[in-house]
Amino acid sequence: MTRCQDVRPAHRRRRTVIGALTLGVVLAGCGQPAGTDATSSTSTSPTVSALQRAQAALMTSAELPPAPPGSDTDAGLGHTAEGEAVSVPWSQVWLCSGAGRPDEGPPTRTEPGALAGAWGFGRAGSAQVDQYAIEYQDAAAAMAALARAREQAEQSCTDAITGNPEYVGDPPAIQIGAVPAPVDGLRVTATFTPDRGVPSDMVSTVMRSGATVQYLRVNEMSEVETEPGTSEPNPDPRLDPGYVDSLIAAAAGALTR
Repeated sequence: MTRCQDVRPAHRRRRTVIGALTLGVVLAGCGQPAGTDATSSTSTSPTVSALQRAQAALMTSAELPPAPPGSDTDAGLGHTAEGEAVSVPWSQVWLCSGAGRPDEGPPTRTEPGALAGAWGFGRAGSAQVDQYAIEYQDAAAAMAALARAREQAEQSCTDAITGNPEYVGDPPAIQIGAVPAPVDGLRVTATFTPDRGVPSDMVSTVMRSGATVQYLRVNEMSEVETEPGTSEPNPDPRLDPGYVDSLIAAAAGALTR
């Protein structure tokens, strides 16, 4: 069976660069009215630390829905930070972020009101799936973070993507849509249309439950492994809408468990 290859660098940060292709982004809207306090069962337990709450909001390898043609999943978890080491969401986990993240050392920008963060650079069949969860001081700080993300999506998402010095091509198409109840948040889809070849897309969500905000980004990997050690361009770089829906539903389930 043909299997898609994870073509990101083997380094633990494995940053994805949007370049060489003209990509399109679709943005998503709110699952609940702004200010609605969607709550998580884990966020109210006094015996669970902020870091544990952030980690619990991420899908594990077993919970990550696989995308054809492969069935292997690896959530790539294990990365954490606390206090001033918690970075603002960067472009690998949030499409509309213009921030980067250094390979080593402290973040260039610290997330306001954050207590702890956890993330993973994952793979699910043919899809690259990156996650980031942040536990905030309280629900008000989490709602403020969601408001910042919504403002980025509505006002500066295209500039954030094309501002990457390695980006090549026309600006992507951006749409904003909804996320599943009971979480509060938005869904962004970016569609990139190259001068030649097949259009590709990426989908990103920002979802909040209580004092926890979860960022998710998914796209088809650019190469497939036809046999061990041999790869070729992915002939179908567009995400399957049904798969995206199942992935977002699983992510919302992890956030609210």
